[in-house]
Order: sequence, then C-alpha cells, then structure tokens
Amino acid sequence: MSRSGAEVPPGLTQRTIRGAAWALPTSLASRLVGLVGTLLLARYLTPSEYGEVSAAAILVTTASTMTGFGVGIYLVANRDLSRSEAFHASSWFLATGLAGTIAVWVLAEPLAAWTDAPHLGRFMPIFVVSVMLERIAFLPERMLVREMRFRWLSLARASSELAYTGVSLCLAALGFGAMAIAWGNLARSVLRFAAIVPAVGWREWLEPHRLRLATMARIVGHGVTVSLTFIATFAMSRWDNLLVSRYFGPGTMGAYNYAYNLADAPAQAIGEQMADVVGASFPHATGPERTAALIHSFTMISIVMLPLAFGLGAVAPTVVDTFFSKRWADVGTMLAFLAALSATRPLALIVIAYHYAGHRPRVVLWLEWLSLAAIVAAISTVGRIGIRWTCASVAVVFVLRTVAALWTVRRIDGTPISSFLAPLARPLLACVAMAAAIQLQRPMLVGIPPALRLLAEVALGAAVYLAGALLVFRAASRELLGQVRAALLHR
Repeated sequence: MSRSGAEVPPGLTQRTIRGAAWALPTSLASRLVGLVGTLLLARYLTPSEYGEVSAAAILVTTASTMTGFGVGIYLVANRDLSRSEAFHASSWFLATGLAGTIAVWVLAEPLAAWTDAPHLGRFMPIFVVSVMLERIAFLPERMLVREMRFRWLSLARASSELAYTGVSLCLAALGFGAMAIAWGNLARSVLRFAAIVPAVGWREWLEPHRLRLATMARIVGHGVTVSLTFIATFAMSRWDNLLVSRYFGPGTMGAYNYAYNLADAPAQAIGEQMADVVGASFPHATGPERTAALIHSFTMISIVMLPLAFGLGAVAPTVVDTFFSKRWADVGTMLAFLAALSATRPLALIVIAYHYAGHRPRVVLWLEWLSLAAIVAAISTVGRIGIRWTCASVAVVFVLRTVAALWTVRRIDGTPISSFLAPLARPLLACVAMAAAIQLQRPMLVGIPPALRLLAEVALGAAVYLAGALLVFRAASRELLGQVRAALLHR
C-alpha cells in the first residue's frame, strides 16, 4: 500500500550504478511478490476497511515526512561527518519524528471526522510504533548509503517487504481484517530495524555530545530545498487519497488506492530503476551533451513505459475480473484512467534528475509544489463530480507535470519540447494499435476463465507492440535491446 517518491541523490558514481544493477533483480522479485500479495489481500478485505487503514497510514507517514528537514541529505552528502554532527542529526530527526507522529495520534478523532473514516484511530498506535522504528533505522541506513553498501541494503529492504506481504496476508486470511495491514507494516519495520541498525556501530550516529544550536541549524538548513521538494512529491502521491475519502468515503478511497498502486506498479518496479541509472549519468556530462543525453534517455524510457501504461489501461477490466471480487469492481475503471502514471512519473523523474545535475533545485521545487496544488485543486473541483472524474483529473495532472518539466528545459536551455515529443510518435502509434487489438479481441473471449483471458490479452498486446517495434521504430528498439544487454553484461 506504499507509494514512492524518492529524492534524487547528486553525484552518483560508477560504483553506485553497479550497486543499483546488482540490486535490481532483488528489488523486482520482492516487488512482484508484494504485488501478488496486495492483490490477494483484496480477497479478505472490504474497500471500506482498506480505505480506513490506508488513511491512518498516510496521516502518520505524512507527519514523519514533514519533520525530517535536511537530515538524510546531510548524512549522505558529508562523508567525513563527525560523531558530534551525527548525534545532532539523530537528535533532531528522532525528536521531531516523535513529536509529529504523536501529534497526529492525538488528533486522530478530528482527522477521522475530516476524512470520513471514523475508525482510523484504532490503527494509529501500531503505525506510530512502525514509523518510529523506520525513523530510527533511517539514520544508520543513510550511513550505509554513504558507504555504498548497497547489497546489504537491498537484501534488508527486500526481506522487510516480504515480511510485510507474508504477515499481512496470513493475518487477513485468519480474519484480522484491516488490522492485518497494520501488523504487516509493523513486521516490515521490525525486520528492517533488526537488519540495518546493527550493521552500523551505534557510536557512529548516537554517541552523546553537547547539543549546539549553530550545528543543528547548519544540518537542518543543508538540504532544505530538496526536502521541501520531497514533501511535495510525497504529498502528490498520498493526499489525493485523503481527499477521495473526504468526498466519497473510505470505501471508494480503498478502491481508488488499490487502482493507484496497481497503476504505479510498473513505474516503481521498472521506471524508477531506469530513471535512477539515467540520473546517475547526468553529472558526468555538461552543456549540450547533457541535453542530448536527456532527449535520448527520454525516448528510450518511453519505448519501455508507454506500452506498459497503454497495456495496463487496456487490460484493466480483465485484471479486476481475475484478481478481485465484485465488491472491488470499481477498481477496473479507475485503473484504466490512472494507468497513465506508469509512463508519466518515470519521464518526469529523469527531467528532475537533469535539473539537479544542473544545480537547479529551485526549478524542481516550484514544479513539484505547483503540481501538488494542481492535484488538490483538480480533485476539489472537477473531481467532486464523481470518482471517474477524480481519476481522470489525477492522470491529466501527471501528464501536464511531465509537459511542464519539459517546458522548464525549453525555458532554461532553449531545447524545443518537440525534440522530446516527436520521437514518441511512432511508439505511440504502436501503443494505440496494441490497445485497439486488445479491445477488438475481448468479445471473442467471452466465456473463457478470467485468468486465461488476461493471458491472451497480454500475449496479443505484447505481440502487436513488438511487431510495431520491428516495423515502425526498428532502429530505436534495437538500440534499446543493445543497451539492456550491455547493462546485464556490466552487472
């Protein structure tokens, strides 16, 4: 039930790329298991139950996200960090996190009334403990990142995600209801804490020193722009849920959250990984070379993510028939609208990485906060007509966010937006043909079990898109395959 929004780390090295390449299979495997577990959870929960527990998780996570200014960035960026500075960072991070999460817990009753989720307060204690364990583990984790110990981190993260999936699914099957998700979150946090905290000596980040205001101010102010940006990015992928719950109730919010997470799954599993590697290359290029790299990577990532977005939207009704009961029927329509997230989020991420490489964090800050304002405004106005209008509004805002990101490149560097969009014409044509073929095939499969229908639709869609790749944009597709082979050999 998590949605991601990651800060783009500056100045990644080739060692970082190798670490990311090593971690990718582990990440993909754990995400796949998590996705299957999430789909199975729907068999044991009602949309209303899922909506209330999701609202509780979002509120506690929001309190944690908004109280960590600069600490993570400072810990990663300063390799020669003294123990005194580390203790200052730890003190700030833990104290503000505890204050923020307890404040949300105390305000559970009015927040429950505002979100129309009257029972969310019963989940709060578990989520508060879970988030605080994550917050403690975050500090030594940042030090492991600074030391580039990616293998241990990837194993710890994958194991904790598997723990969440196993515990939540087992408890849901035993009749724990939505509380199974809360306990699953706690299991994930406990395992992550146990795996990461002992990996770094406690004196490195928690050895007591006299606190000084000047040191604290320097740490908090170090990454304030990036931290403010990260808050907006986080809110874009969370606060829409709270608005949906407020306007349509927790049941509709539960279905919406499921649809959003399914729509975002390809972006998390594939798009973000590709964007991270691309972002790592930008600091090693300058001027026109960096701009050319951005245009080229924009095209390559589009060739992968566009068919996933169009395909997911096309097969959405069959996905729901296969994995969900009738009480989750609305997920199919919502997923068809929200599938655009699969393509737009990774494309926006590489433009954001481009701006960070060019030392333009304020451009990203404005872009993300304006995008957040647009989502809140769209849901609070047009979206209130109905949940389909909400889903369509969110999808449109994410598309416009990507276009706005490209506009900033044109405005600053003079690169025409057509340089990015023109190469996408042929892949888009193949995607439209793929979606049309799936729709035309669907009446022929009536009466066949949903799982077989889904396999047939996916197979047909893949065949049509691959045919388009060979016939319409052969050169770009062959180049992409060559890059994938090179990356695998490099790993």
